[in-house]
Amino acid sequence: MRFYVPEWDDNVDAHYDFEHDEHSELGKDERELQYIWDIFDYETTPIDGVLISREQVEESATKFDQLTSHGVYNEQSGLNVPDWLPTISDCGAWGYKSLPFPPYGNDEMLAFYDELDVTVGVTIDHLVLSSDHETRLYLDQRAFAESTLTSSDLPEELTDEVDVMIDEWPAEWPEYVADHNSTIFNVSSVAPFEPEDFEGEPAAVLERLRDDPRAVYREDDTEFRYQLTLDNAAEMKDLYDANDYSFRLMVAIQGWDPMSYAQAADQVLDLGYQYLGIGGVAGTNASRIRDIVTGVGNAVKEHERARKTRVDTHVFGFAKTDAFDTVGRTGMSSFDSASMLRAAWTGGDNYHLDSEQRYDALRVRFGSNRDPLDKRIQTALRGQELLHSLRAFDEEEPISQAIKEWAAEAEQALNELAPYLEAHRHDDEYDQRLLRDIEEHFRDDYDHGRELRASFSRPFRKKIIKLLREDDPESPVDFEEYQTLIDTAREHFEGTFPRKADKIKQREEYSGEVATFDQIWQLVEDYASWIGDDNLLEEYKTLLREKPWRDCDCRICEEYGIEVAIFRANNRNRRRGFHNTKRFYDQFREALPKTLVITPATDAITKNSTVEGYLLTEQTDFWSDVHDLPVAEIGVVSGTGVHEWWAEPPETVSHESEAMAASVGEFCARYQNAFLYDPEETVSKDVIEAIERNGCVVKSYENTEELRTAVLDRLGYDSEFLPEFMVQKGLMEF
Repeated sequence: MRFYVPEWDDNVDAHYDFEHDEHSELGKDERELQYIWDIFDYETTPIDGVLISREQVEESATKFDQLTSHGVYNEQSGLNVPDWLPTISDCGAWGYKSLPFPPYGNDEMLAFYDELDVTVGVTIDHLVLSSDHETRLYLDQRAFAESTLTSSDLPEELTDEVDVMIDEWPAEWPEYVADHNSTIFNVSSVAPFEPEDFEGEPAAVLERLRDDPRAVYREDDTEFRYQLTLDNAAEMKDLYDANDYSFRLMVAIQGWDPMSYAQAADQVLDLGYQYLGIGGVAGTNASRIRDIVTGVGNAVKEHERARKTRVDTHVFGFAKTDAFDTVGRTGMSSFDSASMLRAAWTGGDNYHLDSEQRYDALRVRFGSNRDPLDKRIQTALRGQELLHSLRAFDEEEPISQAIKEWAAEAEQALNELAPYLEAHRHDDEYDQRLLRDIEEHFRDDYDHGRELRASFSRPFRKKIIKLLREDDPESPVDFEEYQTLIDTAREHFEGTFPRKADKIKQREEYSGEVATFDQIWQLVEDYASWIGDDNLLEEYKTLLREKPWRDCDCRICEEYGIEVAIFRANNRNRRRGFHNTKRFYDQFREALPKTLVITPATDAITKNSTVEGYLLTEQTDFWSDVHDLPVAEIGVVSGTGVHEWWAEPPETVSHESEAMAASVGEFCARYQNAFLYDPEETVSKDVIEAIERNGCVVKSYENTEELRTAVLDRLGYDSEFLPEFMVQKGLMEF
């Protein structure tokens, strides 16, 4: 089974300065950005693929142009997804759920997938909304823009009668919309709504809006969305089959209950689809998800067994951690979720070791933009004092010394600022139009430019920068303006900081120990009370006593230590999200081991258009016993690597030992088990040893029935693997 992560610009600054809380470069375009696949290596990357939604891509014109011009695997795209990592792209139905129609046409989406160069493209679906109303009225948000009406002015009699959906409609609808509603198609301008448009009984209002280009009314919107999704599936399959696209096509289905989903599955499987995606379950409770995926899973298995074929299945937006067992048991092939990533900055329990061991990261806050400069300076000073103390605590070094060293650096940054400004304020480098250019020079030219921002706040440094831009040699700024800022910072610093160093020093001398919990707790308790996080103190006690980051062997925790357990802006929080994803993935692999079922290819494979066609005709016994196996990935091996069952076959076949050992061995580094059907012993011992050196255990079989039983046993399934997906061994619930 494969786990995909949605791509939502989740990147970090590769060279972020944690000590001064500053980006490596002020301009984002100039930074080296790292995604989760950049931080981990091939063997340890905690995802099996990336989901890229068009709706997300279109949020930035620059991103859209880069991805459609270069493709997701090209460095110039900005994503630079590695070649080995599969990608799925869909239209992003959640993003346009309030529109009466999907804003894309089938031809257009196929071309988009081709331009992105993704592994899999998904048919256009329209989210079947959960609502008390099957009747639905869509209104164009643009008609409210210059109207005296607002959406809240709509009469209650109308909103009680129908579900009203208001969103900004596209300036131009795809051509298919004209077949369903010619009134809204090809409308050049939108007139504002008037109060009289919504006067009268709901029935009269709806009748009045029936042919209005600003409105769409449906008496059974649920059925319309369901059927439109199926119609798109049929049309896209015809278009796909008629062209030579480089990606695999997945069909998306929608529904409102398990039976409607199962019926949709039956219908699209009859069209010849071999990859089916279950949409519309994001945010659904675990019990309903279990029922839906079980129903679809049964339909898929019956189809596979009736036609001796194989169908992969995907669950979109699946984020219910208490139902992962069901996804495995029902034979799903892949799913996507960002829940482990998002959990790092949404609410509590945001640092995960596993499903049971979850902790609250310690919040060290930046000041609010609404705060006056005095408060921002105080917040920065207290934050830096705590951050330096936490690092000393983690490194088991004297906390009192860390505080004093920081205070000395902050004092030096303040003391040397006025002399620097007097000497350099009229340098040519400060005669620039853009603040960013001035700030970039200042932070690099002034020896303490970064420390100034860290200890005395970003607004403080920004005010210095703005004065430098205004300071013209011909009409100089009164230096007193600089001095006033410096004096403000000094007022809050001198005589106050370092605040806790002496008391902690006394504790260190009394106990003869450094970096103890009692010592760091003085600072944490004081800071949390001052910043307003008293309610989190018990959680912080648990975090600091147990130090979970030390129990984690992921690359992020090993490199950054306690920084990962600090809740503070993107570069810590996203890294913690990457860590959470890694911990989840390790548990996921333990519960459902990554399993590969393979057999060596023969020359006959080159006569077939797909690997499946070869297996069906030339490896009949093998295919009969493995084609419906759940979770496992199935394919053939040759000197050029592993070729999955749905892919095009290799052009030539070689079993040369060295080449096969290199290609297959590397591929299997992300798997725990490989089950090999090789009665002729075509695969040499050198190849098997190469696979096992990469941590993948190889079991060879001469009998396909024995291989099937062994795979099911390894994955915890009943040996008969009944359509109802009965299991003997309970799978771990995450």
